[in-house]
Amino acid sequence: MASRPPERDELDLMLDPLIEFAQNMLRKHGEFYPFANSMRNDGQITMVGGYAGDEHPASNEVIELLVGALRAQAETGEIKASGICFDARVRGADGKPTDAIAISLEHREGDSVMVAMPYSKGRFSGLSFGQLVAGPPPPKRVFVGG
Repeated sequence: MASRPPERDELDLMLDPLIEFAQNMLRKHGEFYPFANSMRNDGQITMVGGYAGDEHPASNEVIELLVGALRAQAETGEIKASGICFDARVRGADGKPTDAIAISLEHREGDSVMVAMPYSKGRFSGLSFGQLVAGPPPPKRVFVGG
């Protein structure tokens, strides 16, 4: 039986603020641009945004800015965990593509996880959110040294 890495609890703490902000943006604006959060060494979680110089930037461009900023903090030892949230398409439980809030989480101790929360926009029913599902660990992008 595989044991749960001890740093997973800290990654779990980072999930709710990311999911809540993404859900609020979807409710208010029908979309959201990538954003992130980080956990300092004292456990404080801070939200992180990125500006690419354009009012409607490409998501990949914003993600790269976020990765760069978080990596710089990781390299100086300022943070011990990071989470990047973005809008994605995933396969739903029925095997069909669906929109999802996707979150890539990393910890300096080595743990990483990718989670997704499918959502749909109904013409008359508004937004509905599915269950959070974990996927395979993403490639490390923030805590790549050491």
